[in-house]
Amino acid sequence: MTAILRHPRPGFIWDWWAVDAQGFLVQFSGGPAPEHLLAQVDRVDAAAAWAEENRPAWFNDGPAPLHIFSCNSELPTYTRNGVPNFPLRLSEAPAAVADVAALVELRRAVGDTWTVYLDEGWV
Repeated sequence: MTAILRHPRPGFIWDWWAVDAQGFLVQFSGGPAPEHLLAQVDRVDAAAAWAEENRPAWFNDGPAPLHIFSCNSELPTYTRNGVPNFPLRLSEAPAAVADVAALVELRRAVGDTWTVYLDEGWV
Protein backbone atom coordinates (compact mmCIF):
# COMPACT_ATOMS: atom_id res chain seq x y z
CA MET A 1 0.00 0.00 0.00
CA THR A 2 1.36 3.40 -0.97
CA ALA A 3 1.44 6.11 1.67
CA ILE A 4 -0.48 9.28 0.92
CA LEU A 5 1.94 12.20 0.83
CA ARG A 6 0.92 15.83 1.15
CA HIS A 7 2.42 19.18 2.01
CA PRO A 8 0.63 21.04 4.83
CA ARG A 9 1.41 24.46 3.34
CA PRO A 10 2.20 24.24 -0.39
CA GLY A 11 4.65 26.93 -1.45
CA PHE A 12 6.22 27.23 2.00
CA ILE A 13 9.16 25.40 3.53
CA TRP A 14 8.14 22.89 6.16
CA ASP A 15 10.69 20.91 8.18
CA TRP A 16 9.85 17.50 9.57
CA TRP A 17 11.74 14.47 10.84
CA ALA A 18 11.66 10.70 10.56
CA VAL A 19 13.67 7.74 11.77
CA ASP A 20 15.24 5.43 9.20
CA ALA A 21 15.34 1.62 9.32
CA GLN A 22 18.66 1.73 11.20
CA GLY A 23 17.44 4.15 13.86
CA PHE A 24 19.06 7.31 12.49
CA LEU A 25 17.38 10.73 12.63
CA VAL A 26 16.48 12.11 9.20
CA GLN A 27 15.39 15.71 8.57
CA PHE A 28 13.24 16.58 5.55
CA SER A 29 12.65 20.11 4.35
CA GLY A 30 10.44 21.76 1.78
CA GLY A 31 8.19 19.02 0.41
CA PRO A 32 5.35 16.65 1.21
CA ALA A 33 5.18 14.33 4.19
CA PRO A 34 3.12 11.26 5.06
CA GLU A 35 -0.47 12.38 5.48
CA HIS A 36 -0.75 11.01 9.04
CA LEU A 37 1.95 13.49 10.11
CA LEU A 38 -0.20 16.41 9.00
CA ALA A 39 -2.55 15.72 11.91
CA GLN A 40 0.43 16.58 14.13
CA VAL A 41 1.48 19.75 12.28
CA ASP A 42 1.44 21.90 15.44
CA ARG A 43 3.79 19.47 17.22
CA VAL A 44 6.08 19.35 14.18
CA ASP A 45 6.10 23.16 13.93
CA ALA A 46 6.98 23.40 17.63
CA ALA A 47 9.85 20.94 17.14
CA ALA A 48 11.11 22.93 14.15
CA ALA A 49 10.99 26.17 16.14
CA TRP A 50 12.90 24.49 18.97
CA ALA A 51 15.51 23.09 16.57
CA GLU A 52 15.98 26.42 14.76
CA GLU A 53 16.75 28.07 18.08
CA ASN A 54 18.75 25.27 19.72
CA ARG A 55 20.31 23.44 16.75
CA PRO A 56 20.87 26.14 14.08
CA ALA A 57 23.53 24.02 12.32
CA TRP A 58 20.72 21.74 11.16
CA PHE A 59 19.41 24.58 8.99
CA ASN A 60 22.70 26.06 7.71
CA ASP A 61 24.99 24.98 4.92
CA GLY A 62 27.63 23.62 7.28
CA PRO A 63 28.00 19.97 8.26
CA ALA A 64 25.23 18.71 10.49
CA PRO A 65 25.18 15.55 12.63
CA LEU A 66 22.09 14.14 10.95
CA HIS A 67 20.88 13.09 7.55
CA ILE A 68 19.23 16.12 5.91
CA PHE A 69 17.23 16.03 2.69
CA SER A 70 15.45 18.88 0.92
CA CYS A 71 12.81 19.15 -1.76
CA ASN A 72 12.27 21.94 -4.30
CA SER A 73 8.72 21.13 -5.30
CA GLU A 74 5.50 19.47 -4.27
CA LEU A 75 6.78 16.12 -5.58
CA PRO A 76 8.00 13.66 -2.92
CA THR A 77 11.59 13.68 -4.22
CA TYR A 78 14.19 14.71 -1.67
CA THR A 79 17.91 15.29 -2.29
CA ARG A 80 20.59 14.89 0.36
CA ASN A 81 22.32 18.05 1.60
CA GLY A 82 25.42 16.23 2.84
CA VAL A 83 26.65 13.13 4.63
CA PRO A 84 27.22 13.39 8.38
CA ASN A 85 30.49 12.02 9.76
CA PHE A 86 28.72 10.65 12.80
CA PRO A 87 24.96 10.47 12.16
CA LEU A 88 22.66 11.11 15.08
CA ARG A 89 20.51 8.21 16.24
CA LEU A 90 16.91 8.85 17.23
CA SER A 91 17.80 7.71 20.77
CA GLU A 92 20.42 10.50 20.96
CA ALA A 93 18.20 13.24 19.53
CA PRO A 94 16.73 16.00 21.69
CA ALA A 95 13.31 14.99 23.00
CA ALA A 96 11.59 17.93 21.27
CA VAL A 97 12.58 16.48 17.88
CA ALA A 98 12.71 12.77 18.73
CA ASP A 99 9.05 12.77 19.74
CA VAL A 100 7.88 13.92 16.31
CA ALA A 101 10.52 11.95 14.38
CA ALA A 102 9.20 8.74 15.94
CA LEU A 103 5.86 9.40 14.18
CA VAL A 104 7.40 8.53 10.79
CA GLU A 105 9.40 5.33 10.47
CA LEU A 106 11.11 4.88 7.12
CA ARG A 107 11.14 1.33 5.75
CA ARG A 108 14.70 1.74 4.49
CA ALA A 109 17.99 3.07 5.82
CA VAL A 110 19.12 6.31 4.19
CA GLY A 111 22.78 5.25 4.46
CA ASP A 112 24.60 6.85 1.56
CA THR A 113 21.45 7.36 -0.53
CA TRP A 114 21.51 10.71 -2.31
CA THR A 115 17.89 10.84 -3.46
CA VAL A 116 14.85 9.67 -1.52
CA TYR A 117 11.65 9.14 -3.48
CA LEU A 118 9.15 8.93 -0.63
CA ASP A 119 6.47 7.58 -2.95
CA GLU A 120 8.60 4.54 -3.83
CA GLY A 121 8.27 2.41 -0.71
CA TRP A 122 10.11 4.56 1.83
CA VAL A 123 7.05 5.16 4.05
